[in-house]
Amino acid sequence: MLPTVSAQPQHSVLDEKREAVDLRVEKIRHKLDSIRNVRHRPTVALVLSGGGAKGAAHVGVIKYLESIGMPIDIVMGTSMGGLVGGIYALGYDADHLDSIIRNIDWDMALSDKVPRDYLSYSSIKYKEKYALSFPFLYDKNEYLHMKGADQDYMRRADDIHFGAGQADATSMVKDNLLGSLPSGMVYGQNVNNILSSLSVGYQDVIDFYDLPIPFLCVATDLVSGTAKIWTKGKLNTALRSTMSIPGLFAPVRVDGMVLVDGGMRNNYPTDLAKKVGADIVIGVNLSDGYKNYNQINNLADIINTGIDMLGRSSFESNVDIPDVNIKPDLHEYNMLSFDTNSIDTIINRGYQAAMAVADKLDSVKAVVGADKTVLRNDPAQDIRLRKVLVSGVEITGVDDNESLYLMKKIKVGAGARMGNEEIEDAVATIFGTNAFDYVNYELVGDEEPYRLKFNCKRGPVCQLGLGGRFDTEEIVSVLINLGWGVHKIQGSSLDFTGKVGTNPNANVTYSYISPKGLSFNVMAGVRYTDRNTFSIGDNRFRINFLDVRQEIYLSNFKWSTFFLKTGFRNDYYNVSSLMAEQAFGDYDVNQLSNDYVTFFFDARKDSFDNGYIPTKGKSVGFTYEWVFGGGPNKFNNFHSFQFDVKKVFGGDSFAFIPSLDLRYLLGEEVPVPFTNTIGGSMAGRYLDQQIPFIGINNAAAMQKILTVARADCRVKLMKNNYLSMIANYVASCDELSSVKKWKTEVRDYFGCGLQYTYNSIIGPVSANIHWSDYTHNVGFYFSIGYDF
Repeated sequence: MLPTVSAQPQHSVLDEKREAVDLRVEKIRHKLDSIRNVRHRPTVALVLSGGGAKGAAHVGVIKYLESIGMPIDIVMGTSMGGLVGGIYALGYDADHLDSIIRNIDWDMALSDKVPRDYLSYSSIKYKEKYALSFPFLYDKNEYLHMKGADQDYMRRADDIHFGAGQADATSMVKDNLLGSLPSGMVYGQNVNNILSSLSVGYQDVIDFYDLPIPFLCVATDLVSGTAKIWTKGKLNTALRSTMSIPGLFAPVRVDGMVLVDGGMRNNYPTDLAKKVGADIVIGVNLSDGYKNYNQINNLADIINTGIDMLGRSSFESNVDIPDVNIKPDLHEYNMLSFDTNSIDTIINRGYQAAMAVADKLDSVKAVVGADKTVLRNDPAQDIRLRKVLVSGVEITGVDDNESLYLMKKIKVGAGARMGNEEIEDAVATIFGTNAFDYVNYELVGDEEPYRLKFNCKRGPVCQLGLGGRFDTEEIVSVLINLGWGVHKIQGSSLDFTGKVGTNPNANVTYSYISPKGLSFNVMAGVRYTDRNTFSIGDNRFRINFLDVRQEIYLSNFKWSTFFLKTGFRNDYYNVSSLMAEQAFGDYDVNQLSNDYVTFFFDARKDSFDNGYIPTKGKSVGFTYEWVFGGGPNKFNNFHSFQFDVKKVFGGDSFAFIPSLDLRYLLGEEVPVPFTNTIGGSMAGRYLDQQIPFIGINNAAAMQKILTVARADCRVKLMKNNYLSMIANYVASCDELSSVKKWKTEVRDYFGCGLQYTYNSIIGPVSANIHWSDYTHNVGFYFSIGYDF
């Protein structure tokens, strides 16, 4: 008979071993002992539990504790409790902490987004076409570097195989491709940089017990399945890891660990307060307890319940440890209730919950005496309020040529005084290149001047985009994009785009970005347009043509705030049929099959916050084209000038949006493919130069000098639902002198409409009814999806 052996579960043994190493009890106990011996009072620990947005209640609790003069000798927390506790430990008082939490733009903080005007014009327009787009496949050298740094990097899905044989190559492609897929919705770039703005002076590798208030926080290591207790290291890394909610934030990978939210192991670490030697424990418990069937509904509920479930055993053993247990009533809120009104209420609920146990807190205060919280070191600097002197600037994660290029773009250097605005501008500029998964910064050093260090993590270099649209003009269209090497700062890339539908097109572009950032591009494409085919509604201008196009041009350079593009284009047009309901100007309708060589220059500026439902910003564009050669048929050289401007006045609830489009064709008998065209809701749908016009479906041909003025009045009905009243006016003629004979030689039309728009995840859903004195009919247009 074998003897009975008593054994603990493996994770418990691992937890105890790691805990003993991480806690460094001797160090903190020495500090707490000095308080007992010098101040002759018991020590007080403040423990803050996790809870996502509900963690704002900790601010209210701290405000109350400060109001009664409660000394806090060590603070510790998990998840949002770790974040709030970490900021408090940096020396910020309750009022400053309150201001910080209230003024954070949480929508931006919980994303990796940068303001739209930091993106290139081409990136902006790309995002306005594709319902789904994602980068994939790291550069070979970057993949090998990451694999060398972490031998276990993203090895998974052994059943996937590429090709026959060549196991090493197959493994590399498989691991690289799958390893480039995201491990969370966001990397946490913005929240990390918020922490950097608040922790200046404490961004090196430090001992957390030497912070103004000693501090520790808890994360979960997915490799060992144990709790990681942070008492030293980089504070930003610790705070990012303790609140790394699985699925929302990518894990923090450091020292062989893959760290996620500490709530999965110890969401209420009151046991650690006792283990480090605190005499009195004040705990703030944000747990809602067990949820019933009706309380688990959305993503936030599911994630929160999953984290609670994994950390339930530790929570149940820790919940009765505190001498004072503060429990705010937050039953109607969840971990993602970060809107302004919710944060305000949650902070106030925290204060009220502390007041509710005032008798217990007063008893503690009576024991500890007149002492208040004493900062052991100087508080951190908040560069949102005060600029600091920078001794030098460094960009890591890039090679020398890339660093030189980026340094010129961000325009910062040694000897400058910089605050949060200037540094965030530089971060957004670097991230706006689309070459990196994230860009974080550090101000290295414990006093001025600091060294500013930008840490760049290269992202996948390839891109896949998928778009789709249904509308009453083209019925169903699908857009596919595959870019190879398009997310590199420098070097070569290849990009393919194809549209499948009643008017298909395809093009492939080779680009080379020089070390100075200038892009040299060669494009070849084909486009087929058939306005005789399927459509619902009026069809005033019918044209069927094939356009085979080649371009060679320069791009990726700016003048002031304008993105510029210039080069040469060759178009071979084969117009197989043409019909208009009325004569439409001084055009050569005999040039139906010919080649045209064009020099073009294009300048664009777009500062809208949203391309379809803008609430602020403007767009301005100018295009010049000189068509000077071609064959085999002869034609007169001609020029075209096009200008457009659009601006938003108002905001989200109400917006007035005027716009103006001008196009002037200078020359005699301009070939018909360059006809001025208006109509529909989408610019360039059938011809590149087509200008939208409410009141005319499909397209209508206009004379050589064209002006379209439009005004949209948009009101917000409810979240994501908008109603717009639209009016536009068009005037066209063949000669400037015709303006003097407006009634006889200028053709002008008025159109108006009423449009409903729903801003959906797959693109705008729009429907409008309209009328114009061109058609003298009421028309209808409906669309789902992005324009392309």
